[in-house]
Amino acid sequence: MEKRTDKNRDKKRIMLITPMLHQGGFERICVLTARLLADVYDVYLVVFTRKDLFYDVSGIRLIDLNLGVVQGKLGKAVNLLRRARKLSRLQRELDIDAAYSFGQTANMVNALGAKHVKKITACHSFGEIGSRYYMNLIIRRTDHVICCSRAMAEEVKERYHTQNIHSVWNPCDLGEIRQKMTGELPEAYREIFSAGEQIIVSMGREDDVKGFWHLIKAFKRVQEQMPDTRLVIVGEGSFDEYRALAAELKLLPKVTFTGTQKNPFPFLAAGSVYVLSSISEGLPNALVEALASGLVVVSVNCKSGPAEILHGDWQQAQNNHDVQYADYGVLTPVLSPEKNLQVQLEGGRICLEDAEEKLAGAIVELLQNQELYQNYSRKAEKRAGDFSAEKYRQAVIHLIET
Repeated sequence: MEKRTDKNRDKKRIMLITPMLHQGGFERICVLTARLLADVYDVYLVVFTRKDLFYDVSGIRLIDLNLGVVQGKLGKAVNLLRRARKLSRLQRELDIDAAYSFGQTANMVNALGAKHVKKITACHSFGEIGSRYYMNLIIRRTDHVICCSRAMAEEVKERYHTQNIHSVWNPCDLGEIRQKMTGELPEAYREIFSAGEQIIVSMGREDDVKGFWHLIKAFKRVQEQMPDTRLVIVGEGSFDEYRALAAELKLLPKVTFTGTQKNPFPFLAAGSVYVLSSISEGLPNALVEALASGLVVVSVNCKSGPAEILHGDWQQAQNNHDVQYADYGVLTPVLSPEKNLQVQLEGGRICLEDAEEKLAGAIVELLQNQELYQNYSRKAEKRAGDFSAEKYRQAVIHLIET
């Protein structure tokens, strides 16, 4: 291990910490942060394990603590302390000035790390801020807590009566997205996108929080009105139960699950409308990436993020529970969190909950109303610029330096 103790060095030494670098939102942000800060600081990226490494880390100093996941409450507690001790030792050896962590377990380890290090922790979901023990730990033992949405930051301040909370939107590397959009679709999917159909795209791992059963049911209603449409879901997972739901609704082969894609942006570039159907979010990166790809978007107005991304007055929009033709896209009512893969028919048509009906209606309206569609299409990339990597970079540098 390289030991650095030269106090006359030109650059501060920054450590970024994340549990793993498998496919995921905050993991992507961690790698991007390493690249964005590389010209200002000496950057080290620490993971608890290299298992399932997905992101390109070429040119980044990557350090593996070799302390992956263990089972059982006692095992997890012991592993947390082992990680913290090993991290503290590493921070002293490298003479780290500041540590910035991503993800709940990394935040806890960061909070317990070396005392001389400035500590920044990042929260990316409402589920994360609901744990009182965890939040009290990182609020007390770190210098700055970043929330990825304004709504989340306001709730943390109100719930925990603290002021070291900052809202910093997740970065969107517009240049990289535009470059990747020009890539070719995998051969297996080219025929789908060349069939002249209007393509509805969504992205996300196979996780109940993404609400994909709602989207598939809503798509059935879209299909009844617009047979020349197709739904493509890009993301990690087998999606077996969702395939079964699509089959029961007689939607196959109109619904396609692509699995993990190293470059999802050609799918966005070839799409017509992007739909987010999540039960909850922090700040949905995929929604910003869809805007950056020039896609028109429809999003459930879940807590939080979509209202901030799609409406200038996010607080007013967050409290509106009807369909809203917002500044930069369409917001639809919150969907039920209870997973329901059952299909109920009435008069030969599927029965949908009210929010699913409104989601389907918004998709159809966008696809059929060309004036509305073009209006949102013109605004999409401009809005994505508000989430630029440079704005995020400057915000993080400010927190490191203050």
